[in-house]
Amino acid sequence: MNKLTLLLTGIALSAWPAIGTAAQPGHTASNAVSSAQAADAIVDDVVGGLWRLTDAHFHKGEYNHIINLSRMIIAARPDLLDAYANAAWLLWSMDRDDEAVALYKQGLKANPSTSYMYDELGTYYLMRKKDYRQAIHYYEEARRFKDYHPFMLHSLAHAYEKAGDLPKALAVWQEAARDPKDAAAKVNIQRLKRLMAKPTP
Repeated sequence: MNKLTLLLTGIALSAWPAIGTAAQPGHTASNAVSSAQAADAIVDDVVGGLWRLTDAHFHKGEYNHIINLSRMIIAARPDLLDAYANAAWLLWSMDRDDEAVALYKQGLKANPSTSYMYDELGTYYLMRKKDYRQAIHYYEEARRFKDYHPFMLHSLAHAYEKAGDLPKALAVWQEAARDPKDAAAKVNIQRLKRLMAKPTP
């Protein structure tokens, strides 16, 4: 457990005597497991309350409060991906780019089995920094994961096009078009083919 989780668990133990008794002599292992589960549930309740507070602060424009609350949430539950994404977006929106990237990378390190944070970083470099090569790097990394969604290919294709690599962009759109429901991919394939057919000045 990290420090914040330990603190919240300590609060849970002091607030709920039935939890604390499981650690006393004469109590069974199953009681101890139940106590740990109960403490974990209380921590989740506290984190849920902090998350709801971020919404209240958002409507008031109190973005620094949201960032600080998000850091508390992440400390207790480092797998809550939206907490990283929301706080990082606010950070770079306030021109605190170094902090934003550090938070994205913290999310990457804490959640090594998901495409989510790679996609977020790709979008940061595509939309915020216009650094298309960096965007491509993170979008391509995202493709390695089982939870990668085919619609993420759209952003990758746009990044390749912005970087001037039209053949690669076309190939990515063609990959996306394997999904028969992806009408946007089909439209962009035709658009890129027309663009590539134009004579180079």
